[in-house]
Amino acid sequence: MMRFGWQRPFVGLVFAVGCVACGEVKENGTTASGAGGAGGGLPIHGLDPAVFDCRAKAVPDRVTPVEPACALDASCPARLVVGHRAAGGELGVFAPENSLAAVRAAIAMGVDFIETDPRVTKDGVVVNVHDATVDRTTHGTGAVAELTFAEVSGLALDSAEYAGEFDCERVPTLEAVLLAAKGRAHVLLDANKTSRVELLVEVIQQTGTLDWAIFDTDEVAKIDAAIALEPKLRTMIRVKSKDDLASELTHFAAHPPTIVEVDSGPGYELVAQQARDGGYRTMVNVFGLDFAAGLANDPGVYAPVYEGPIDLAQTDRPDLLLRHLGRYPGSPRR
Repeated sequence: MMRFGWQRPFVGLVFAVGCVACGEVKENGTTASGAGGAGGGLPIHGLDPAVFDCRAKAVPDRVTPVEPACALDASCPARLVVGHRAAGGELGVFAPENSLAAVRAAIAMGVDFIETDPRVTKDGVVVNVHDATVDRTTHGTGAVAELTFAEVSGLALDSAEYAGEFDCERVPTLEAVLLAAKGRAHVLLDANKTSRVELLVEVIQQTGTLDWAIFDTDEVAKIDAAIALEPKLRTMIRVKSKDDLASELTHFAAHPPTIVEVDSGPGYELVAQQARDGGYRTMVNVFGLDFAAGLANDPGVYAPVYEGPIDLAQTDRPDLLLRHLGRYPGSPRR
């Protein structure tokens, strides 16, 4: 089976060059027929950006056919889709990553989970930014930890490559992300990017999203600290080997994880099978397949993903993965 983990720094560049070469995508993410939502054809993802960009009057309703309880239940056979950085990271085609528009887009297309990247500003506000600095994703510069919330939230997001209207988009708070997703999509909170565990737990508690948020990290100590603050907290562990899995499941025997993320390197199927046999939801990243599927415009590339012991696939191209499952709006049901 294909290894899913590619070296991400090179993937975005190769994907862009390849797509320009094959004529599939223009710089603004539209097809040759025109810009989506502004007269002419829809963007390559096929959704009207007005549903999720600055023209959206509300957060879209939940459209995934998977019941919320099923998404968290290892005995449920549903195949689940996780939108990386909401509607896609560096290979995404919908909206600026980790933005509220990206959250709305993910919900509109029917993802089951979104992944987020909380960081803390200089004055203690939890915002949603992947990088340590705002340089790549906004029109500003500086480290998130050295900027105040007023400074971070005043920065416009870089949206030039996306079809739609995103001038209103700013770096959102984690609170805003959780409230937008509440009742519509589960949220994986990547806690690797901050040591302020207490602030992440506090936002989950204050937004009433204990049933919708999953505390996600490969740092055991952070999970311990989070559980001590909120015993009802749902968690996801990350493991690379069967030994890692056995060790962490023993460590968290009194508070079992909701999901086990398995590193996508060689032999991941054996680790995932062990977790699945133990009654746990399993997840793997499919960023390498995202590259291949996007370059070929072929959702069939994802066929191997769910053939083994994998329940959740985290993707930069949720539109293509959902098409493969027959769940994308307008695609034939499987």
